[in-house]
Amino acid sequence: MKLSIIIPIYNVEKYVEKCVKSLLSNNLKNNEYEIIIVDDGSQDTSIIIVNELAKQFFNIKIISQKNKGLGGARNTGIQNSIGVYLLFLDSDDWYLPNTLKYLITLAENQNLEVLEFAAQGIAPSEKIIFHIQNSTKEKILSGIEYYNSIRYLNSACNKLYNRSFLVHNNLFFLEKIYIEDFEFNTRVFLKTKRVMATDFLAIQFLQSENSITRNKDHSKREKVVTDFIKIIQITNDLYIKQQEPIDEPTKLFFEERISFLVITLFFQLMKYKLSYSKIKKIKVQLVSRGLFYIDFPIHDKKKDFFRKIIIKNFVLIRFLQPLLKFLNK
Repeated sequence: MKLSIIIPIYNVEKYVEKCVKSLLSNNLKNNEYEIIIVDDGSQDTSIIIVNELAKQFFNIKIISQKNKGLGGARNTGIQNSIGVYLLFLDSDDWYLPNTLKYLITLAENQNLEVLEFAAQGIAPSEKIIFHIQNSTKEKILSGIEYYNSIRYLNSACNKLYNRSFLVHNNLFFLEKIYIEDFEFNTRVFLKTKRVMATDFLAIQFLQSENSITRNKDHSKREKVVTDFIKIIQITNDLYIKQQEPIDEPTKLFFEERISFLVITLFFQLMKYKLSYSKIKKIKVQLVSRGLFYIDFPIHDKKKDFFRKIIIKNFVLIRFLQPLLKFLNK
């Protein structure tokens, strides 16, 4: 079995058929890959839809479990997979035709542990919102070298992973937490010695209003903020655990990633239009824990501008928040 594709599903009856069929109409033989669908406690007709597909295709495996969140569902998929390589696919996204064989062949020929590939973000109207691609020009790098020189996506869904590499290094997702992809890939890049990027476009991501950062549900927004702080702490703890003396590339890797998390958190707080007093309270919390990383430049130019102009002059937020509320009326 060359490939296992892991699809967590939770109340996605509108999207899941298109997602799964994008794999079935691809260019691998049915006995070369398996589709592992993890039903994470769905309460709609998602499970009925995938059961019908499983009757037609022997390489679809369905596992049902109590809700463990996206990370927990992916872990179940990893533990029940037998493919040499793994892909993680969210149930509202899809692969483009004739892409799977190319990715597998490239990974096999180069004996890769991780292969990152191009992706597009697609609006519900089918308009292309973003197209992200990069390449190491067939050069194989360690994870630290790779991250310090190549910028792609923080997602786990535009990467092909060697299953044995993940299992051997105990690389599983945190469960019931947002931003799990970023934290997972921090540990992946820290461990891998053979990673490569290709500009080959393979996948499209649906950009819906129900995504984690766009969702307007107050409780979900509160959890996003709480989980951001947890991931910042976890990443910093991992940094502290590195064997001394920490070499410069490893230091660069961690400080950029932690800084990116901190700046993205405050960027999100501004988008949520939280009051200055609430935003300042979160800053005080991070400062008290030694987590307020704002002196290190980050790769995202828009967010780095936000870091240098707004976060480093924090009191500006007091004046910007009323202005943003006025402009959005």
